[in-house]
Amino acid sequence: MKKADHNCWTCKERKVGCDRTLPECANCKRANRHCQGYALKLAWPDKIDGRRKQKKYQADPGRSTKDYVTQDGKLVFLNTTLDDLSGRKIDVQDFTKLEKVFSSLVISPAISAMTGVTDNDGLLLSYYDNVLARMITTIDDDTNGFRRSLIPMALSSSDPASRSLLQATLALSSFHLGRNEDALRHKVKALKSLSSSFQNGNSSKLSQFAACMMLCVYSVFDASDTTWYLHLQGAKTITAELSNELANPSFDFFSNWFAYHDTFSNYSHSENPLGGKLNITLPENNLKTRKVCQIIVGSLGCSPELLGFISAINQLRTFSPENPYTLSQPPPQIATLTTTIRDRLINLSQEIHVSVGETVGTIDHSRITLTAEFYRIAALLYLYQTYPPLAIPSPSLIQDLVNAGFAIVDQMQVCTSPWPLFIVACSVTTDVDRVRVLGILDKMSEMRRIGNYEIIKGLIVAVWKQQDLGADEKNPGTVDWRGLMDPGSSVPSFI
Repeated sequence: MKKADHNCWTCKERKVGCDRTLPECANCKRANRHCQGYALKLAWPDKIDGRRKQKKYQADPGRSTKDYVTQDGKLVFLNTTLDDLSGRKIDVQDFTKLEKVFSSLVISPAISAMTGVTDNDGLLLSYYDNVLARMITTIDDDTNGFRRSLIPMALSSSDPASRSLLQATLALSSFHLGRNEDALRHKVKALKSLSSSFQNGNSSKLSQFAACMMLCVYSVFDASDTTWYLHLQGAKTITAELSNELANPSFDFFSNWFAYHDTFSNYSHSENPLGGKLNITLPENNLKTRKVCQIIVGSLGCSPELLGFISAINQLRTFSPENPYTLSQPPPQIATLTTTIRDRLINLSQEIHVSVGETVGTIDHSRITLTAEFYRIAALLYLYQTYPPLAIPSPSLIQDLVNAGFAIVDQMQVCTSPWPLFIVACSVTTDVDRVRVLGILDKMSEMRRIGNYEIIKGLIVAVWKQQDLGADEKNPGTVDWRGLMDPGSSVPSFI
């Protein structure tokens, strides 16, 4: 049974032993005394206590607000509340802000002439094609399945699955343009059509899968939509029935798209290691296979090899002592596996390959390379957070990686990858770096208008507050954001 780290306040005041039972001390229960628990207790310096030497608190009159860390000349506050002190669990909906943002972009009506598509729907599809489908990938070439695969699939058939994909796409465009009522109407139609497709049994499984994944993307954009994990599980169920689609030219795109969401879904969960057995498969290490897996995929932002290592660290985390499901000592192979992952991440290289065609958009090689490297740095930090004693040869490496992460973001017009930024944010130690993180997030929200960023910002701030509250402890340790979440809360996506 898990015990508290220190005596309860009642036993401390009585100067007697405490059995540190959670949530209340058993000694207090037996004696019918009110147990004051183990939470943080506030004390005021003017309280006279003859047993202890009184501290002298004196403000520095020479200090002024000009010495404080600011953001764009404004003071930044991290407000800790009673909920933070009491350890109240967090629901991601606490972080959502409903904001209507309208776009001033001119939308080309080119798609509106297609059969079965109204003028307004055509405008929304054009907005998706010209803006969103190019925004959610780092490589807008002929392998960009968000344009090259999804739009033809949505328009090629009138079956319920294709209609669901079409309506989910229209919902996404509507929401990003600030047309929230239209977005809700299209989303409801998408859900109804998807349900019908499962009932009639004749719809394309790949179209059903694509519709589920597009609804996942919608949930990422709309912070008030908490169904991301639900739709991802729906897509996961369908993947078992896609064996007949392996020859489909778009299959690699769909496979990578799902792998990206699934990997960060596993990052969000504290899973129970099956029977305590270690069954982690690392990306292949032979030269021929690695050459293919090192190519950066636009929908991932990094190479499949790097995503494979992040997935492996997710599985490693299930054996971490911090995982509430871990009941025994980690398997002995953990140390070897951890150092192997670390060494391969340190030496990992990622390459750009652009598939040139008639519809290729602007290819920013610098942005592609920087984003992929940002993921690599974050993967190393994630490994160090998971198994610090085994993975970190030197404590100074953490700050070096944090500095490298900021240096990368400074070279970007805007950061487009929330997961690496979240990992870096949880590793910062100074107010200066915290303010930098908040500035990056604000710019992301302003330029990309993705609701998920507000949730991630809220989680980052929650972690920082708990770090500050535990700063005076003898062994503060790390704060696992998962331990701050309400069990009934929806799962953050980090997409």
